[in-house]
Amino acid sequence: MSRQVANRIVKPILSKTPEEARKGVNALYRNFYRELEWTMRQHMMDIPIAVARKKLKEEFLKNKDITDIRVIDMLVIKGQMTFDEFHNYWMQNYNLYAFFDYTDTQHKKTAEKKNTFLDDFYKSSD
Repeated sequence: MSRQVANRIVKPILSKTPEEARKGVNALYRNFYRELEWTMRQHMMDIPIAVARKKLKEEFLKNKDITDIRVIDMLVIKGQMTFDEFHNYWMQNYNLYAFFDYTDTQHKKTAEKKNTFLDDFYKSSD
């Protein structure tokens, strides 16, 4: 038996060309970048804007090697949904903190915290 390779023509989701997909990604990035500072202030988050912007860039660069237009379109749709949750306060602070590696800030806060009696007690028993 001979194998036949079937080329299936698939219907595009949003974009028909890679340039259109790129424009959608850039528009989403621009929307997030513009909204980030205002939303971080409104949510009263203690993460600096520079760190948030760096994390935003990292999230977008994770998918830089994807070339399939349909996959790019799906990621743009998911990103737009996340943006809407972010913008409309449907996403709570603890959901926003999940995007960040927050362990550094937690370690700094614990280091700044004064030792209590029990902390001293536990250290002395080692």
